[in-house]
Amino acid sequence: MRRRTWIIILIIAVLSAALAEGAYWYWVNSPRYALQRLALALKTKNMPEFFKYLDLKAILNNIIVASGQDLEEPPSGQEDEWHRLSRKMGGKFARLFLPKLFDTFEKEIRGLLEKYLINLDNSQILGIVAAATTAKIEVQGGEARVTLVEPKSQKPLRFEMRRELQTKTWQIVAINYQDFKNFAKDAF
Repeated sequence: MRRRTWIIILIIAVLSAALAEGAYWYWVNSPRYALQRLALALKTKNMPEFFKYLDLKAILNNIIVASGQDLEEPPSGQEDEWHRLSRKMGGKFARLFLPKLFDTFEKEIRGLLEKYLINLDNSQILGIVAAATTAKIEVQGGEARVTLVEPKSQKPLRFEMRRELQTKTWQIVAINYQDFKNFAKDAF
């Protein structure tokens, strides 16, 4: 009877350890964990760690595509052939040229973003940490839609994350353009 009790205790311990390991693995491989690591890197001013969770090129491409759709339509919907052709050419030019421009100026863009982030005050950083903790996250396979709500103004910031195949790290790859415009208007 004593041996049987030890076997049961051993089985329970092994199952508990396996369950704890599974829960830990699930947590570490979740988009929320990546958001919290991103917020922690921002809080500690660890910019190389922060940029591991951003795909700046994908974010810029997303903003370029969205801003091209945001071009003003002519009043009353009348558009001549020349205007329509120039808008199409401008959109194609932007999609082809701006990613190459990003490759050239990636260090400068990263530096400007880093300078902005390092100059955030403690209350702004704590707001980001709180928003990352309470973010609404919808996961579908290797992609996630995230909605952060700024605590004071209650304005949303929606973005998409994708799981990077090689490192298995979740990265922000797209930002909702309208939310980005509102954020840029408020910040600058």
